Amino acid sequence: MKNYELVLLLNPSVQDKDQKEFLAGLEKEIQSNIVEKDDIGLLTLAHDLWEKKWNNKFYFVSYYLKADTNISQTISQFLLYNKVAYRYFVFFMDKTEIPLSMEKNQQELQKFIDEWVEKKKGNKMTFFTKPENQKYISWKSLPMLKKYMTRFGDIKPRKYTWNAVGVQKSLRKTIIRAREMWLLEYVK
Repeated sequence: MKNYELVLLLNPSVQDKDQKEFLAGLEKEIQSNIVEKDDIGLLTLAHDLWEKKWNNKFYFVSYYLKADTNISQTISQFLLYNKVAYRYFVFFMDKTEIPLSMEKNQQELQKFIDEWVEKKKGNKMTFFTKPENQKYISWKSLPMLKKYMTRFGDIKPRKYTWNAVGVQKSLRKTIIRAREMWLLEYVK
């Protein structure tokens, strides 16, 4: 049994009733594997899709699963033809990653972000070097991930972040996940 995270981007133009029916059907399909559900809500993407103006808000739902390796086939068969789920992601979770809810994560990180603003420019970033803060390395901690990116959208190197090699690799993987979900820009 391995740990996975299923992230769904649901079409906001679909009615709430249809979304709830769709999610109930999905939960019925994978109910024995669900550990935790995080109903994130409406998030704004980093850019408009298909060059259409204001096509940048989607409804996000996240499921933490404990399942065998064939769970992705089950999910893809269920999500094959529907009008509700716009896109989905199945991520393998390491042993170090723990499930965090978006709301709780944002509240806990807000106090760190407020302290961060008070610091002078040019200081080394040492937030993720502390072992107790490494649990916040998740695609859900978007404001903190933006601090580890340059103004051009590149990931800051270890020379400036003072992260250990393992922490920097997991931070890079997390930023790439957020980019794949269109929550962070590749290039500004």
